Amino acid sequence: MASHGMTLRGWTSLGRSLPGVAAIIFTELDSPAIAGVCLVIAVWADAVASWWARRAGSTQTPLGVQIENLADCVCFVAAPVAFALCVSKDRRIAIPLAVFALAGIFRLARFQVEGLVRGGYRGLPVTYNGYLFPAMALILFYWPSGNSPLVWAPFLLVVSALMVSTFVVPEI
Repeated sequence: MASHGMTLRGWTSLGRSLPGVAAIIFTELDSPAIAGVCLVIAVWADAVASWWARRAGSTQTPLGVQIENLADCVCFVAAPVAFALCVSKDRRIAIPLAVFALAGIFRLARFQVEGLVRGGYRGLPVTYNGYLFPAMALILFYWPSGNSPLVWAPFLLVVSALMVSTFVVPEI
């Protein structure tokens, strides 16, 4: 296969983006519980696809790198944005969501440039959003008046700050 073509890693990135796309679709269908499960599955699919590609000795091509980055953006930036809007049912979190989206894009771009730093990831990896958003929704489900912008906005801004921070999260 030519160096610009798709390898196993590129195809697994495409395939593992399906749970993220499903999460977006289920948020549009006003099914946040299923969307939350899809976000968690997206994290697992990401881990399995990465493990499988490394085990198979697959190398990254420039096209594969771009597909992987876009798949991460769909699964762990766009899908959490749609999920938060669905769960909160409040458009007043639009500005914190925009900050979150920009922080996620920055985090993905920084990783493409820097890669691993001191054996870990600089800033909170976007993959963690696949767990953080459903966990926050569960907490707020059981917390009275939890779905207010007064709760979602700080959550979004804290997660954004963690993604663009410079602390190193060890690679697991």
